[in-house]
Amino acid sequence: MKTYSLSSTMVALALASLTFDGEVASAAGASSKTIDRLYRVDCGHSLANDESVWTPGENKGKSIEFSSTCYLIQRGTEYLMWDTGVPEGTIGDPKGWSTLPSLIVYHLDRTISSQLAQLGLKPADINYVLVSHTHGDHIGNVGLFPDATVVMQKAEYVWINSPPPSDPNLNTLVKLAKKLLGDPGRLELVTGDVDFFRDGSVRLLSTPGHTPGSQSLMVHLAQTGYVILSGDVVHLESNFEHDIVPALNVDKAQSIASMDRVRALIKQYNATMFINHDKQQADSLKLLPDYYD
Repeated sequence: MKTYSLSSTMVALALASLTFDGEVASAAGASSKTIDRLYRVDCGHSLANDESVWTPGENKGKSIEFSSTCYLIQRGTEYLMWDTGVPEGTIGDPKGWSTLPSLIVYHLDRTISSQLAQLGLKPADINYVLVSHTHGDHIGNVGLFPDATVVMQKAEYVWINSPPPSDPNLNTLVKLAKKLLGDPGRLELVTGDVDFFRDGSVRLLSTPGHTPGSQSLMVHLAQTGYVILSGDVVHLESNFEHDIVPALNVDKAQSIASMDRVRALIKQYNATMFINHDKQQADSLKLLPDYYD
């Protein structure tokens, strides 16, 4: 297995990272700076044939539509992508694309490249790609950004490069993850929470459970305030309200603990959470070229 070490910059960031608990988090909030803009990027939508996979014990055999959302973060002259969605090659394919063909099919109405172009940007203008986790609908376009630094939890990278899981669905997801991630030229592996720019404007939050190295992101905006981008710490607002853990999550206890942690952060920072796959919520949010500031 190819191994990667943290750059000196990322080591400094990790050492300076905040735990976001108690007094430490309060002190961070008092001095936090802001990003300039947060853009929602349409990264696809999907139709699953059995909602009970995401709501165990309920909705057996009922179909459900999910959104797939990415975000573009502008901070001064730097740009960060949060996740990269469904592969651009899916565009215009009536059959769609899938991570697990027997369960879910994804479709793409517009590409990341075309949406960046609306802002006068190209993939080469992106400085960082922050990965919530390695499921294919989140890393489908990592290869569009060969010049960007890809940032993910070390636990996630170790997981997809370990012996394959015994569960056939998880095994399929891991194999696809390795293929889509490829071998980024600039890969930074982090552990736990990271105050990315050491100013409170962009904070990686370790939220394992869906996968071993899942993470969420909290950004600070001057007008909007704090926004937590969920990753897949939760799929639906109703799941979040009732501690419902999808069947494909690797660790139920960790999943619930991560949801509890996000609830505490929402309360502490008066934050809003944007839930990646909750289509009802996503359809109500601003879409690029509109933005939050």
